[in-house]
Amino acid sequence: MFTSELDARIASKIVLARKTVAEKIIRNYCLAKGLVVAVNPVPAADLLAAAGTDVAMVVHLGNVYGFQLSRRDASKLLFTISAQMLLLMGTYWGVNMVSAAMKTVSAGMSAALTAGAQGTLAWYATYVTGIAAESWFAKGKSWGSGGPKETIDEILDSLDRDSILESARSDILGRFKTTS
Repeated sequence: MFTSELDARIASKIVLARKTVAEKIIRNYCLAKGLVVAVNPVPAADLLAAAGTDVAMVVHLGNVYGFQLSRRDASKLLFTISAQMLLLMGTYWGVNMVSAAMKTVSAGMSAALTAGAQGTLAWYATYVTGIAAESWFAKGKSWGSGGPKETIDEILDSLDRDSILESARSDILGRFKTTS
């Protein structure tokens, strides 16, 4: 009886430790992607950097949960998550495409106008993606009985989008202020 109680306590501490580390990883990748997307004046290059950041985040989260993922496996997971967040990702990619077009037309000068919006949306998309990937890893590389749609719907329903977007904006602008 003592052994089983001890085992349960250790398991719960491991779960909590992994979740804490995963949250820090997700926030760091949110900031990195938000900044890269915000400051990159080269049209469409920010989209490639954003995709690479998401793949790296998923691989990193996998390591936290004891799963070694190849870039290809991470890309497959990201595709599944993105397909379920189509509306969110559609807005995100749409803003990035418009911003890329503006950067092209204005020879990069519009970056100052689009940086905040692009960076904030990149931060938010990365946050949702990271939480979804972390959930998948926490369930042993499974979405559970409801599948990815239900999992991502639950994640989106549980988030206070406005406060997260404000946090993202503050995080990015705060980083700009400390580096200038």
